[in-house]
Amino acid sequence: MYDIHYQIPLADLSKIRVPHYQIPLDHQSPLFDEALVNVRDYDLPFLSWHAMTDGRNTPYRKPIQGSRLDGWLRKSFAEKLARANLLLMPFDVELLILDAYRSIDCQRGLWAFFWECGRAANPKAGDEELRQYALRYVRDPRNFDPQDARSFAIHSTGSAIDVVLRYRTGGQWLNMGSEFDEYSDVSVTDYFERQLQQGAIEENDQRLWNRRLMHWALKAEDLTNDPILYWHHDWGNQSWIKVRKAVYGNAPDAAWYGYAAPPPI
Repeated sequence: MYDIHYQIPLADLSKIRVPHYQIPLDHQSPLFDEALVNVRDYDLPFLSWHAMTDGRNTPYRKPIQGSRLDGWLRKSFAEKLARANLLLMPFDVELLILDAYRSIDCQRGLWAFFWECGRAANPKAGDEELRQYALRYVRDPRNFDPQDARSFAIHSTGSAIDVVLRYRTGGQWLNMGSEFDEYSDVSVTDYFERQLQQGAIEENDQRLWNRRLMHWALKAEDLTNDPILYWHHDWGNQSWIKVRKAVYGNAPDAAWYGYAAPPPI
């Protein structure tokens, strides 16, 4: 469908579900203390999904406590995304970043949201059951320690994004096969690759090729995709190392991006 020769690699999700928290940080890396930059300074479209007020930001339908309207990323990461965005230009397509750097305050807001969703689903649930419910969707921020690499959410490193594709002309979102922030089997990145193998879809299926196009552009800059969620991509953090080893077989021993303090408002 697009003039690219690319397939999304099939992933063993049992390896992806292994926690990344134990992967060490390389405090000596020249990128360890790299500054956060505003994504708009790199011509990267950004829409803060967690801060929207018009109710379109499913499943929240409201702003999340602690969210911000501005988007920030590590400088080298933003540069990579800008180059990936240029690759998409011949297709009249661009990246639309929906979540970038996420403060611990926003992480706490998300935790509270899913905790209450769990309570609504089962009013008799105890704290442990509610914790397990919330963990399906978001990292627990209650034991956050900026000095402990096992305790912070990956978005707080400034080296993770949630992203979709949209047309440069008109701004319409491309059909990625499932809704953004929809946690389902269809949101698994290689879902349509497997559907094609099984003969359940045609080779020219738009959803298959839209996912391939985004994966292709971001992989060209050495970003990895979390195979459980087609929209989540990393570079240089613990999750990037875990996925790189699980899917591609090699990665550095340590991540160079750890927790980053929030930029001033």
